[in-house]
Amino acid sequence: MEFPPGAPRLRVVIEAGRSAQEQEIAKLYWEIAEDGTWARTVGSIGELQWAAATATSASYAVLLRSLCVKCDEPIRVANRSWAVKVAGKFLDRPNDKYLCQECGAVREEERERERQHRLEAARAEKERERLKAEEEAAEIAEILAAEEAKDGAGARIPYDSPLAPALYLALVGHAAYRPGKPLPSMVDLGLLGWTADIDRDRDAILDLYAADLLAVAAETPRKAFVFSEGDDSPRFFLTEARWRLVGDSKVITAHARTVKSHYMTAPGQAAHEARQALAELVEHMEIVNLILYLDGLLTKTYQYPEVPEGRRRQLADIVKKGFDAGFTPGQMICFAWRAADTAAGWKERKAMGPAEASSAAVTILNGKIDTAIEARHAIPEYEPPRWHQQPLALDALRELNADVKRVRDRAVMDACLQCDHHGLRETDTGAVVRCVHAPPATPEQHTESQNEPAGA
Repeated sequence: MEFPPGAPRLRVVIEAGRSAQEQEIAKLYWEIAEDGTWARTVGSIGELQWAAATATSASYAVLLRSLCVKCDEPIRVANRSWAVKVAGKFLDRPNDKYLCQECGAVREEERERERQHRLEAARAEKERERLKAEEEAAEIAEILAAEEAKDGAGARIPYDSPLAPALYLALVGHAAYRPGKPLPSMVDLGLLGWTADIDRDRDAILDLYAADLLAVAAETPRKAFVFSEGDDSPRFFLTEARWRLVGDSKVITAHARTVKSHYMTAPGQAAHEARQALAELVEHMEIVNLILYLDGLLTKTYQYPEVPEGRRRQLADIVKKGFDAGFTPGQMICFAWRAADTAAGWKERKAMGPAEASSAAVTILNGKIDTAIEARHAIPEYEPPRWHQQPLALDALRELNADVKRVRDRAVMDACLQCDHHGLRETDTGAVVRCVHAPPATPEQHTESQNEPAGA
């Protein structure tokens, strides 16, 4: 049956074998008026849910004016709601997006096939990634095994690099207090690094690695390794790698003694330039360390900003002047503390802003250093606070530089009984070498050595 008669917009199909009551309810449910609206409400047919369920289970409707966008066949609907959704209030709206049941099933099959294809592709990609990760892990394990196998047999000290041997001493000193742990990577150390100069650190570490004095530690993170198409083996980021010293404790100690002896006593232009480079590096580290301390004092203790950018170069020159005048790092810490404290007093008395107080600290520091130089005041030595972080290599390189200077200190050479006026002494074999001015054994030490049991 079709509704409305004469100009039908809807065809009702009732399943065969339905009772007369069910057929009548289906007819009443689907019947529409001449204007295309429903001839009656569902509630007027009977109990609402019962009437709708009876009609929709026994029949369906075909929208004669709303055709499938795929095959141009009329669209079949199961209830009034879908009929209005597809064909509009008057059941005469042309369809521009809905499919008939058959085309919808075909599209759903296509979508299911596409979904299955995507799932299979994702599974295949996941499997490829798993295999690739296993291959990369195996290659990394091979690299780390090769690094672990290094025993220092072919190691050499890279004296052609002025600062790499000095950094080696710092690494040895650092590792001595961290048994069983790797040396930190440059990323672990942050901007300060070992020497407050990231580029210099990187070059020195690369030289030590090439000389087989350093090996990549097993604790190096996976992200440090880089795999590229066409490469037989992965590479690693120098800054991300963690390190270990190559060789056992005896080998490492022997290398460290050789390096220290080289800086202290080696003759020739290359050794002289290495000592100069060491002195310049230590001076740079001391200056950076003092500036960092002053910045930290201003920000942490007084909640002021750091020294303004426009005055940082001047601050570096002032700090250098203090060290050149012979003031120790502890005395320079004292100067900085007094400068910050005085600047805080100025801020309160002169109604200065925090940034002005930070800038004033530079001026005050300069004045205090000049006054101490002119009046030759005795300046106490202060220890830096616990929050202050200095370059990790500073203590070791400061000590090495002091030892190097001591060997060539005129007063020390004049007081030494083992060398001549030039600091040279003759060995048992007749060779002339630089004297390190070891203090002679005291009578008490000599007696103690005689009383020690054999083999002690």
